Amino acid sequence: MSSGSRNCSAPSAATWDSSEPRRRDMKSNTEWAVTALVLAAACARSNGTAVDALHAGDLLVQIAIDPDPPRAGDNVMHATVKDADGKLVDGARVELVYDMPAMGAMPEMKGSGETKALGGGKYDVSYGLSMLGDWYVTLEIEAPGHPPAQLKFKVSPPRKGYTVESRGAGRGATREGAPQMLELSRERQQLIGVVFAKVERRPLSLSLRASGRVQVDETQVADVVLKYDAYVEKLFVDQTGQAVKAGQPLLVLYSPELLASEQDYLVAIRSEGVPGSEQLVRAAEERLRLWGFSDARIAELRKRGKAEPRVTIHSPASGAVLEKNVVAGTRAMAGNVLYRVGNLGRIWVLADLFESDAPFVQPGQPATMTLPWASGASWKGTVQFVYPTVDEKTRAVRARLAFPNARLSLKPGMFVDVNVEVPLGNRLAVPDNALLASGEHRYAFVKRGEGQLQATEVNVGAMAGDYDEVLAGLSEGEEVATQATFLLSSEAQLRNALPRWGRP
Repeated sequence: MSSGSRNCSAPSAATWDSSEPRRRDMKSNTEWAVTALVLAAACARSNGTAVDALHAGDLLVQIAIDPDPPRAGDNVMHATVKDADGKLVDGARVELVYDMPAMGAMPEMKGSGETKALGGGKYDVSYGLSMLGDWYVTLEIEAPGHPPAQLKFKVSPPRKGYTVESRGAGRGATREGAPQMLELSRERQQLIGVVFAKVERRPLSLSLRASGRVQVDETQVADVVLKYDAYVEKLFVDQTGQAVKAGQPLLVLYSPELLASEQDYLVAIRSEGVPGSEQLVRAAEERLRLWGFSDARIAELRKRGKAEPRVTIHSPASGAVLEKNVVAGTRAMAGNVLYRVGNLGRIWVLADLFESDAPFVQPGQPATMTLPWASGASWKGTVQFVYPTVDEKTRAVRARLAFPNARLSLKPGMFVDVNVEVPLGNRLAVPDNALLASGEHRYAFVKRGEGQLQATEVNVGAMAGDYDEVLAGLSEGEEVATQATFLLSSEAQLRNALPRWGRP
């Protein structure tokens, strides 16, 4: 057998000798069966692993690996190339590259094969595998008069055989600017954990987070201000922070100016019948009203008929004393603020938002407030006002939010965290984990067919938590990969399926 071919025919039954005893006949029968099996196995081994022809572009390719199962070391791939009519194709350029992706601390391993044309459409490609495991093999075929073709396999020594990953046109057949496809078998997708989700319309809302500071609600503040000079004789409320109620006595004053005004009013009343007395009464009464006398207090003065040099000042509102600017025995000048009383049952929070949040935050939007040190506790409020300017130093937009504080647990000066919910309505959206960032660009891997993914650039609008708004690049109903996108990007970059990453 110098030609390298083998006679694969089985021994003929006519060679049996019927004159032998029955036991010898049975032994010969057994030996013949074993010989037939050995020759059949040898025949299959000599032809590689017989498989149906694989379609690659417009070519038919028969593949056999030797040895089978492949091993760590030298291996040979036997390829027979035919055209669509079954004619053998000679003069083709056959190239083989193989790689094992990086795993953990182990770097990626790759290499190329050495091709030998045998004639008659047959090609042997020698390649060496450095270790056992999953190797991905790409066979590129460029034949005269045919577009480039490509076959992708996976061999996993010491397991027998190979798995076809993809087949079709080679990289040279893709037009410049045409969509780039990443081809992964279903088995490969399951191995790296690819999961798909649909691009669809859904209600979106932005969560604008910011830090803020508790302040007194300015609309709940009342000042005690004198309109005449006086002397402080006694304080009923002598501590800052003390709680007071509306109408509660605060202090007693002695005022010579007030005494003189009361006396003028009484004299004008007693001068009834004198020409011009009515004008005097009205003028004196108006002066007392401007100094804070109520109608009841003026009526009491008229009834008493005697001026009182001392006056008790009462709290104008309920709340806490925020400021106390008076002590007993001092002189209080007209216009001085003696007390500032604030109702802390409702508070303000001044929050600094990012400049980019300015188009979204509006008065009336719901907000939630939490304390950094009090997990689980939260307060519901609303955005009350958005300031019209941006801080030049911090580039922040300030918003004022109002929250109830019935238990008075929120103190002015506290630092808090606020979250403003901004409803955006129904918008076309994609899961956030489906998008892969590349500089200023975003990509998604779109399912284009069985085992085919396309890296598509996506124009993203509002980023609403787990979902991002899609402005362009994706259509409703398309399926995108939402898991293992980093691994997919690595595969795509290796296979030049991310055009922007493939160019500087």
